[in-house]
Amino acid sequence: MPEAIDAVAEGFAALSDGRATVPVRASVPLRDGAVALAMPASLAGGPYYSVKVVTVASGNATRGLPAVLASVALGDAATGTLLALIDGTSLTALRTGAGGGVAARALARKDASVLALFGAGVQARTQLLAAAAVRKLRDARVVGRDARRVARFVEWARGEASLAGVAVGASDAGAALAGADIVVTATSSSTPVFDGRGLGQGVHVTAVGAFTPEMRELDDATLRGARIFVDQRAAALAEAGELQGLTSGDVVEIGEVLAGRLLGRRDGDERTVFKSVGNAIQDLVVASRVYERARELGLGEDVRFP
Repeated sequence: MPEAIDAVAEGFAALSDGRATVPVRASVPLRDGAVALAMPASLAGGPYYSVKVVTVASGNATRGLPAVLASVALGDAATGTLLALIDGTSLTALRTGAGGGVAARALARKDASVLALFGAGVQARTQLLAAAAVRKLRDARVVGRDARRVARFVEWARGEASLAGVAVGASDAGAALAGADIVVTATSSSTPVFDGRGLGQGVHVTAVGAFTPEMRELDDATLRGARIFVDQRAAALAEAGELQGLTSGDVVEIGEVLAGRLLGRRDGDERTVFKSVGNAIQDLVVASRVYERARELGLGEDVRFP
């Protein structure tokens, strides 16, 4: 996770510098409300390009499948040759968590130690790992609609070596928000998952679940008076339900903060919100590291097409 956080930070800076080419993703509807999305990316002067195809099907929980499934094709930017096909489900969770880690490292108070986490799926796991990688957490409160999933999540967290010293337990929304320094939402909800009036001063909020104008995890009270940061203006303003009606002047790209062009958190009492709809530059920079590491370690299977 720490390496993925560093890679995504570099990717976000490149995105805001204009060195990354990332079209707004194409989307097609599938059955039963599911959706498929195509997300290409390249980096000026970089050795690779990537294309991710991701599907989101909220009904997969009843099928014993992850809600998010994906594949990433990584290719040579000079020749166009396909170099690798990577499991995009794990990669998406890793890079999305890393994005939350980048935001927490840049925007959360240095002494942040209490996390309120809404969601108990794969995305929530990597968000917790990322937050713990950049801040010394002592308490993580997990809120979810399915008590059994929350229980499985807590059991997983208590066995995770990188979370040693973090007290992870189930909670309800109100108790989770009380005294929380960082709040993360990683759900497929179409309506706000908590009442923003319960947030304390100086809290940092990361929302990664909603990715269409019809979805939103955060209410108006959460956004009111907050400084709002995004992964990419065009995509976030077009796709995030929470940001409908806002303009480019109302949000800051996290890459602009990482590059030192704009300030992040200005004081300990300020509320910061990072709204991410996911960006293909995250897939590219993390997939590149995965590919290079796999080659170094001799992992994977060589495939030659007829």
